[in-house]
Amino acid sequence: MKRIAFAGLAAAVLLTASCTGGRESNAAEEQLPKKNPIATSTAPAPPPAVDVNQQLKSISPAIPMYAGAEYRDDLTRRDEVMIRNQYGAGAEVYTLATDDSFPQVYHYYVTYLGQFRAWPVQPPFPAEQQNWRTLEIPLNQAMQDPFIPGDTIPLAGKQVTLQVAETEAEPHTVIRYIVTPATVQTASK
Repeated sequence: MKRIAFAGLAAAVLLTASCTGGRESNAAEEQLPKKNPIATSTAPAPPPAVDVNQQLKSISPAIPMYAGAEYRDDLTRRDEVMIRNQYGAGAEVYTLATDDSFPQVYHYYVTYLGQFRAWPVQPPFPAEQQNWRTLEIPLNQAMQDPFIPGDTIPLAGKQVTLQVAETEAEPHTVIRYIVTPATVQTASK
């Protein structure tokens, strides 16, 4: 009887071992056969990278740039429609994003703009009890008559509006530089 039981057990072990090559299988190791692979040669070339710093410095080297923010092409394309509807067809927008909190970004811009006499004094940190926080600054008007000698943005020429907005998702803070031709007046809230 022991031989029959042992033979049956050995047969069961051999059958299960032969199916997986002697090792335990894992569903994650399974690979589906590739059907109709995507051809990479027909994919369009990525658009050229935009150097926001260079674009804004061509208007004025005094335009502040938040160091922790990165240009986001996807957010810029989304914002272009809204900005052109509000500011006109000649408006350009450069959208940057950072995971830094809105108070950090707000503090940087308020502190930087504090060196210009045309910028009214602002509290160093935004109010805490707000659900949605934004900051909009017409930089051409705010960046005049600096305490420390330096560059200003010319009042005539391209107009630059800075918008900083807190978001409810990632990224935490969005920074927009809206550039409009000199003939278009920027809307203020």
